Amino acid sequence: MSLETLKLPFYVTTSEHDPVADFFDPVLERAQRYDIAVGYFSSAWLRDAAHGMATFAINGGKARWVISPEISVEDFKSLQVDGQLSDQRVQDFISQSYEDLYDHLTQHTREALGWLLHDGVLTFKVGIPKNRLSGIMHAKQGIFTDEFGSRVGFQGSYNLTGGAGTNWEAFSVFCDWTSSESLERNNRIAGSFDRMWRGLDPNLALFDPSSADLERFVSAARDSSRHYELFPPEKPSSPRVPEHFLTDGRLRGYQEEGIRKWFKNNGRGILHMATGTGKTVTALTAVTRLNDFVAQKNGQLCIVVTVPYQHLAEQWAREAEEFGFEPVLCYGGVNRWMEECQRRLNELRSKATQHVMLIAVNASMADKPFQSVLGSFDGNILFVGDEAHNLGAPSNLQALPEGAAFRLGLTATPDRYGDEEGTDGLKRYFGEIVLDYGLDKAISGGHLCRYLYYPILVHLDEDEQDEYAELSTRIGRLFGQAAKPDSDKGEQLNRLLIKRARLVGKARNKLPELIKLLKQQGDVSHTLIYCGDSKENGQRYIDTALARVGGELGLRASPFTSEENNDERSRLLKQFAAGDIQALLAIRCLDEGVDVPMTRTAYILASSANPKEFVQRRGRVLRRSEGKTRAYIYDFIVVPDLEKLSDQAPSNVERTLMKRELARFNEFATLAENHGEALSAITEIKKSLNLLDH
Repeated sequence: MSLETLKLPFYVTTSEHDPVADFFDPVLERAQRYDIAVGYFSSAWLRDAAHGMATFAINGGKARWVISPEISVEDFKSLQVDGQLSDQRVQDFISQSYEDLYDHLTQHTREALGWLLHDGVLTFKVGIPKNRLSGIMHAKQGIFTDEFGSRVGFQGSYNLTGGAGTNWEAFSVFCDWTSSESLERNNRIAGSFDRMWRGLDPNLALFDPSSADLERFVSAARDSSRHYELFPPEKPSSPRVPEHFLTDGRLRGYQEEGIRKWFKNNGRGILHMATGTGKTVTALTAVTRLNDFVAQKNGQLCIVVTVPYQHLAEQWAREAEEFGFEPVLCYGGVNRWMEECQRRLNELRSKATQHVMLIAVNASMADKPFQSVLGSFDGNILFVGDEAHNLGAPSNLQALPEGAAFRLGLTATPDRYGDEEGTDGLKRYFGEIVLDYGLDKAISGGHLCRYLYYPILVHLDEDEQDEYAELSTRIGRLFGQAAKPDSDKGEQLNRLLIKRARLVGKARNKLPELIKLLKQQGDVSHTLIYCGDSKENGQRYIDTALARVGGELGLRASPFTSEENNDERSRLLKQFAAGDIQALLAIRCLDEGVDVPMTRTAYILASSANPKEFVQRRGRVLRRSEGKTRAYIYDFIVVPDLEKLSDQAPSNVERTLMKRELARFNEFATLAENHGEALSAITEIKKSLNLLDH
């Protein structure tokens, strides 16, 4: 049953309501997930909410609790050494708290709590403030989720204690479906809990209960019958592919083909898959099947996943958890994850567990702490490199674990632009491409949507043309010098190339054309505008564009750049999906790992010459979404003025400018539905510059 069938009070007080009967029981009866962070907990609440918890268990619910023991000022001081929390002292204190709790429980409640822990219905961690905070973790908030994804959140003064029902207590209730404000509040509550649970809150130390601490409770359960009438089969020991990723019990044909060929190649190879075709699901399915194979041989498997960005690591962790893995996120403060990694690997060595998954960002993977942890493990290792093209730099290639018997590379752009050595290095490490499923196959197979491509031709103005010519002359002089051994001209050349590219990206004639096209578009919605990273007179180009799009046209528009934090980005994407924001203006933050499937129209004001960038962008725009049959891409291409060319032969400067733009044009036009129309728009320019063969 859905949570949306309930009529819940917006504000619950112990003066007017019975919180358990009026809120917790009915919500627990319909929930599949229950996440809560609460300052105080006692088993008396568990006794009072027994009916709801029993139904929750019968329905296969999973609860995660972050709780805190009651700590006096003296206790808190005793847990510190030199002003910092001592992990050992905290663990000893928590163990004593469990003993005290056990001694004060009735046998029936011990058994009930033990069964919830034994069956995996309930997992919890203890949170103790640190750094700039002290005292107890005094949060009182939680969120319930049903099988359809609907959520009910609550926040207030109510603790999970028996006394909370006799105190004057109150809490507010937020239902996703009642208002956008409630939806946003639930997003905040869920995000806050997720950061706590993953150990990402810098001011909260988290401690997992040890097996010794829980053994007395679990033993009490084993010696009794379950305290709920029915229960689904116990969770399988091995991860499984979630049903919603399958059709008739299988992945898509090309996904199955890639996994089959990877196994045939002895667990090595690269999956070249277009953005939006399910790289992560394919990889996790391969990981799951390899884990099954290793388990059948009574072996253990250490799975290492590396990604370029933190938001990608978090996405991987969420999907891996759906498969049944319990990943450790390895980035940020070393102390936060190092001990957990070592603990998990020790359990793997001792065969207390069968597999471990570690997810790192590339920078952390290459650092000494992670290298030392991984280097200490001599068992079976599977190394998965997502967005593997980013691993081709020399520093990353050197850090790739040579001890990994199994290797899987994932990328939409397997060839590194201008770096043949890096491309070869990746193939030497991962193996050859075992699946080639690029954009052409993804579009023809119906897994990405079709698109129309419109090249928008603009000219540099006179000042810009002179500056471009001057930069090109300086670049030409430096090319030969920079190629010489021990030359210091390489960095200077690179700066000039970037400056010239930025000049093209911010050509003054682009914004007026953009405004004209947006006016013609009419009802603007789900629109992306890619800008360059240049500045003029101290102001970012993206801010200049935003002022015109938002001010002149009155569109609801927002920037999406590296300056927005993860919470802000999440909020912006939700508003964009809902249509509350009509246009997002991005620099590079939408290139890798951010899903915007609802995008229907994209304007590319600036792009580098690197195919990785523009191929990723196109793939992101072509993701399928409900009601979306095709996408529209407007590409602003800087071309020479034909009228000025009519009386003179084209120079190398003009040909170079056009060649740079043609690489992207050819890539985009080839697969467009209006291929012929796109080609005709630029034929005269190519003919005038003697570039018909490009």
